[in-house]
Amino acid sequence: MSGGVTEMMKASGAQFSRRPPGPVSDWHVGPRRQYVITLSGRAELTVGNGTKVAVGPGHITLIQDTTGKGHLTQNLGPDDRIVVTIPLD
Repeated sequence: MSGGVTEMMKASGAQFSRRPPGPVSDWHVGPRRQYVITLSGRAELTVGNGTKVAVGPGHITLIQDTTGKGHLTQNLGPDDRIVVTIPLD
């Protein structure tokens, strides 16, 4: 990163979604390398080694576990979690 700015990354679009609070998901992999940026709401991610990551507004997650065990996601209440997903080329 030079001057506090990364190099430009190629992306194929952006998608906004609303994810209601709920139980922990089953283990799953990402469909592709992608950024998931939480705009509002909260979640907890559990990665393959058991590490838990608290996610809230402004949190940027690089999903790159497209094979293997994957991760768990639990969207926490009381509000829906709103995210923007940016698939990477």
